[in-house]
Amino acid sequence: MRITKIETQKKTPGRMCLFADGEFLIGLSTENLLRAGLRVGDEISPHQVKELTARETLLSAKNAALRLLAVRPRSEKELARRLLEKEYAEQDITTVLGELKSAGLVNDSMFARSFIRNTLALRPLGEIQIRRKLLFLGVPRSVIDDAIRESLSEGDTTSLARDIALTYLKKLKRSRVPGDPRKMQSKVAAHLARRGYQWSTIGTVLKSLNLPEEDNPDDEQSGL
Repeated sequence: MRITKIETQKKTPGRMCLFADGEFLIGLSTENLLRAGLRVGDEISPHQVKELTARETLLSAKNAALRLLAVRPRSEKELARRLLEKEYAEQDITTVLGELKSAGLVNDSMFARSFIRNTLALRPLGEIQIRRKLLFLGVPRSVIDDAIRESLSEGDTTSLARDIALTYLKKLKRSRVPGDPRKMQSKVAAHLARRGYQWSTIGTVLKSLNLPEEDNPDDEQSGL
């Protein structure tokens, strides 16, 4: 076959239409066309067409991944899952993820640490909830363990939990019907538990607030 015409697609700028022997042959991105070095008058074989089609699919998968990352950072597993949902082949996904990891655009360790920093800055959560969310986002347990160990110190965690407890306690005290002090203690404890704090941290916070003592559950919650 001989390429007889190359023209820009009217509805999709950045993509070209290749015609061979007077008939439409294949649509290509400008990037792949330039990489292939094809011009009008060049001969093109079925094997070349197959290779160009494969490159085009791979480029499409990479662009899809970059669009997802432009919305927000993602873990490797989450990104792979989203690309599978878009029906890209596993082999192409593996190739794309490899390129993105080499470029530093996908890094589970950095993702986990960034997630923890943002969470603590915007809406502090305890270790339990942080672990749950990172696991849901596809971060490996070992990576989560390292990120939590480096990002959460016991002192900082207790301080954040105490701030949350104080804010919630003020809200309870502003309610029209004041609650029993012991019930308020239970509500504060339950609130911190929902935010993912360990019972050991909750106990420390409750003592610092000088609330009436109340027995904590024997079974401490543990992370996933």
